[in-house]
Amino acid sequence: MRTIGTLAAATALVAATSIAAHAFCGFYVAGSNEKMFNDATQVVLMRDGTRTVLSMQNDYRGPLEDFAMVVPVPVVLKPTDVKVLDKGVFMRIDSLGSPRLVEYWEQDPCPVPVQYNDYSDMEMSKSSRQMAPSATSSESGGGGRDYVMKPEPKRAKERPAVPPVLASFSVYPPSITAGVATPITWTYSYANQPWPEPQCQVDHGGGYVRNGIASNLTLNDSADLTLTCANSAGKSTKQARINVVKIEAKFDVAEYQIVILSAKEATGLQDWLKINGYKIPADAEALLRPYIESGSKFFVAKVNPKKVAMVDGRAALSPLRFSYDSEEFSLPIRLGLANSSGKQDLIVNIIAADKRYEVANYKNVMIPTNFDVKPAVKTRFTEFYTALFDKTVEANPGAVITEYAWQAVPSPTWGTGPKCDPCPPVLPEDKDMLLLGADIIGGPIQQGGFVLTRLHARYGKNDMKDDLRFREAKPITGGREVWSKQGLEYGAAPASVNNFQARYAMRYWWTGPIKCQNPQRGVWGGPPNGGNSQVLAAGKSAFAPRGKLELASVIKRDLWEIGYKKAGPMQKATPPAKSKTMGFLFFGGGSVGAGVLIGLALLVHRRRRVD
Repeated sequence: MRTIGTLAAATALVAATSIAAHAFCGFYVAGSNEKMFNDATQVVLMRDGTRTVLSMQNDYRGPLEDFAMVVPVPVVLKPTDVKVLDKGVFMRIDSLGSPRLVEYWEQDPCPVPVQYNDYSDMEMSKSSRQMAPSATSSESGGGGRDYVMKPEPKRAKERPAVPPVLASFSVYPPSITAGVATPITWTYSYANQPWPEPQCQVDHGGGYVRNGIASNLTLNDSADLTLTCANSAGKSTKQARINVVKIEAKFDVAEYQIVILSAKEATGLQDWLKINGYKIPADAEALLRPYIESGSKFFVAKVNPKKVAMVDGRAALSPLRFSYDSEEFSLPIRLGLANSSGKQDLIVNIIAADKRYEVANYKNVMIPTNFDVKPAVKTRFTEFYTALFDKTVEANPGAVITEYAWQAVPSPTWGTGPKCDPCPPVLPEDKDMLLLGADIIGGPIQQGGFVLTRLHARYGKNDMKDDLRFREAKPITGGREVWSKQGLEYGAAPASVNNFQARYAMRYWWTGPIKCQNPQRGVWGGPPNGGNSQVLAAGKSAFAPRGKLELASVIKRDLWEIGYKKAGPMQKATPPAKSKTMGFLFFGGGSVGAGVLIGLALLVHRRRRVD
């Protein structure tokens, strides 16, 4: 796009954009013994005050028959709180925040003066099964079958009465649905041989019971049931617990059959899922417990396998969006560790009207940005970026990496307005903001005015002990084609407006004739033939080959930010001084203040214009 003050800028093109890979904020359950894994999820959070809209697209690998997603949520969701989205929304958001590779050519050192016209704007390119209905709460009276008291047979005088001594007592199922009459099988045994045969009954409406025989029981809350067995010689008692899971809500959205569950015990919820035919992860109870203790509800979305498309062996699930109010701004990631097949990539896109976000409970690190790379990176850019990201995490264990924080300017008319610099051809449309939550949040986001923050973490089961908890952060800038006397800007610096991105460049020096006395070297722009420069985006980093590209061999400076050196002669890991002759033909700042842009424009008004 051409922005105010960018007098000569080539249109940025994206040659490859794809959905980013990251981790799931719940876990999968299924009616199958096959293992299930989640390697990729897109998460977009829109936040204003206490209102949060969470949208996610999952990349699921496993059996399709009757599986479901389980996600902890802070409140009971209503049908109006849940909807499905078009997958293209996530592709466009991912494209906007993805790390970029750009190309620059040194311009003719002997330029012909060009008379410039008034500023102009370039229009932005646009491009389970059915759950049984919950019975109304009612007490079922005795709930079990009453048995007629049989008269005791005449006993021989030589056999005295023996009081019962219960050795064990268990019930199945151990977890039931609140308010639903459920057949319970009662199993108990004695530590002796009582005489005459005792009669047994269970409280909480269980009534008289018999060993190994089922009878109905209705409970509205979890309870410790007491079995009392008695005969003429005495009685004995034993307890067994039944956990109750409550179906708070039940409704359908597109191909999803959704129930909202609440439970007071992690064991109860785990048992309930198993009893309803799902093979849940072995360590699910420990992962469920913190959410239950905090009062979370559980969003369970069953899927009709006939309506799910498979792409490269993974189920392409329809994106889901749900909204809720919560004082805490967080993302539940611990539950997703149950389906981890190793390391998981988590990318979180946070959209707010005018704020950048970072994590409050883990270390925050900015990705090294704005350095030149060798041409070999062009065909292996995602692999290159994955290697850079891994080295950054290696230098900062447990950190969450900021890859993008950029202020998109509100559109004066629908579908226009600077969003980035350089921009890919696939950009979020203003209507995408409505789909992602601006219809609820309101404000400038509805017109395309927002800050997109992109956070990236990679972790395994032992790396993350807590969910991601977010807080507001001060604006930063970096990763733009902005030059000063010290050279090209590097790293992240405090600013008044968010303009930070992960951006890397390939530069081609002028190889043509130089026929003037005072050549102007280091002025960078588009291809000499007047074509468009190309922008590549790193996508699907979770699936990129790892360990096959030597990062040191393709970078052109030491990465002093993470203490990493390029290949070749040893260099001091300190920022080198840049040439003062470097030009300003290309610079970032699609949303930087107009005064700064005009000042930069005055420095380049005599340079060749690049279309």
